Amino acid sequence: MARSDTSPLRRTFPVPGGPPVRLRMAGPHDRELVTRLLERRGLPADQLDVQRLLEFDPCRRHVLCALAPLVGTEVLAGVGAIDFGADAPELLVIDERFAPGLADVLGRVLIERSRARRAA
Repeated sequence: MARSDTSPLRRTFPVPGGPPVRLRMAGPHDRELVTRLLERRGLPADQLDVQRLLEFDPCRRHVLCALAPLVGTEVLAGVGAIDFGADAPELLVIDERFAPGLADVLGRVLIERSRARRAA
């Protein structure tokens, strides 16, 4: 993936084998969407853990939501989190049914943004 493909100014990203996804910063208002994503993937969706994930310091950490188009609306197809300076995401949960290949795209965007922050 070229550097321009992970630009922080870019919002929509191509996904191999699926529709483009829109990436945006996660927030407390995403609690229900993230909980449903975790449940769809068969993962524990403890409300305190979800709250901690979504209430973060954007100066130290990135948490991104990946939204895929589905019949005139958007569905949360993935969520990922990385601390600035880290070499790999701490969390990467993807529902590949909506966007095959999304794990690679979201993981690379998170890593690139972590590196960019470390270099700044």
